[in-house]
Amino acid sequence: MSADPIRGRYEAFFEADFMPLIRHDQTQGAEVRSAYAGEFAAYHLGQIDKKLGRLIELLEQGAKLPS
Repeated sequence: MSADPIRGRYEAFFEADFMPLIRHDQTQGAEVRSAYAGEFAAYHLGQIDKKLGRLIELLEQGAKLPS
């Protein structure tokens, strides 16, 4: 988690399962829902990218080890 409280709140928000934004028992407009879904997808693609990058590093290190 981040030391910045606003960033920490966003990290916690995006790390949870996707859930449409519902406030006061009504959903937001299509534009807001689309923007949120796009941000959510971008966040998780970034997380996947980090994990795949680390996996590639480990595979490359393993390939360099002598048999």
